[in-house]
Amino acid sequence: MFLIKKILIFISIYLFSTASFANDKIELDFMVFETPNLPAEFWDDAIARTVEEFPQYKINKLVPPNVGTMGDYLKQLQATDQFPDVMMSNFAVAEFIEAGLLLPFEDSDLVKFSDPIGLGLTNGRQYALPMITVVESVIFYNKTMFKEAGISEEPKTWEDLEDAATKLANNNTTPFIVGGAAGDSWAAAWPLMDLVALNVTGKDDNYLKDLRNGDRNFSDPLMKDAIDAYANLVASGWTNSTALSLNYSELQQTFLNGEGAMYPMGSFFAGAVPLDHPFEIGVFPMPALDGSPRLVTYTSGGPAVSALTEHPEEARKFAVEFSTNVKTNADDLFRDAHIPNNKSFDLERDMKGYELHPLIFEIIEILQTPGLQHVPFFTFEVGDYALLPGMQGEVFANSQEILSGTSTAEIIDNLNSKLLELQ
Repeated sequence: MFLIKKILIFISIYLFSTASFANDKIELDFMVFETPNLPAEFWDDAIARTVEEFPQYKINKLVPPNVGTMGDYLKQLQATDQFPDVMMSNFAVAEFIEAGLLLPFEDSDLVKFSDPIGLGLTNGRQYALPMITVVESVIFYNKTMFKEAGISEEPKTWEDLEDAATKLANNNTTPFIVGGAAGDSWAAAWPLMDLVALNVTGKDDNYLKDLRNGDRNFSDPLMKDAIDAYANLVASGWTNSTALSLNYSELQQTFLNGEGAMYPMGSFFAGAVPLDHPFEIGVFPMPALDGSPRLVTYTSGGPAVSALTEHPEEARKFAVEFSTNVKTNADDLFRDAHIPNNKSFDLERDMKGYELHPLIFEIIEILQTPGLQHVPFFTFEVGDYALLPGMQGEVFANSQEILSGTSTAEIIDNLNSKLLELQ
């Protein structure tokens, strides 16, 4: 009897301690974004690997209804006291920094990154981890369509690009696949964001700062030229008629189906191209209008930490570990062509067992081309050079207007009206 009592007491103590441990778990809400290239499986596996390093953590994954509306969804959550502890920084980070909703990382958090600056730097502090680098201003193309249209070389200048489009159109081929419906207005804006970065903000370092301070507006001749360039592609009949009816997944599939010759999109598209795709795809940098050697890049994309979290230290540690897990970096590169910014990552060593698409190596080669001026991605700048809060969505919406045939003058009026409203 005495022995039975001792066993029962031991079991009770064990169960109590187990329950206490479970109750002592640190819970963190982590908002991610799911795309065709980075589905739920990717995030679940990456979170699980991070939790292996922090078994005391319990991570609750949150997913916005659409990656393009992540910022709006975060605002809704904040308004209802549900703002997540950690969130991937695929939104207008500057708005949330200005609202006091994000915590800065410490210098000690940044030592693992080969480029510790990225796009999260504001007032000398980093608010979003520079997890990856993406080459934004590239154009993917159907090599078969180019050959059939008599195009023997990749376009090097804007004039070359227009000449290629003319030859493709004359060969009864849609030159450009563009677009983005509803919540994917960011995709419709992609060519415009590249054009502005290459030809406006990359050319005039003070433009965004002056725009923010009210010293300039969207009527600047450089901005007009950038918008005109996109509008002229549409006016020339060189874009797909389905542009405003396609979500992002359908957009990339339209190009993969061979319904058009060129697809301006970020380097992450390479992760969506099957190795056994029926036609060969190439990639080249979008040319600047004046021929200057510029490339739009984005180094950030990692987690940001809420200023409202009850566990700031734990959230920061989770964010750093998540961003620098080598296996997660490798999966991210394989699936979405995100080039790791982790000092510990070695391409040859850590990609063993993966069969990378040749396009990914071409993109890395473009990124490493000597003499290219790397310029930040328009609408994703932060700090003194950020657009005013609320302006990013206006750029997205007006990009859809461009695709519907709205004139450059009207687009500029729309943007200026919104700018005045926000100032």
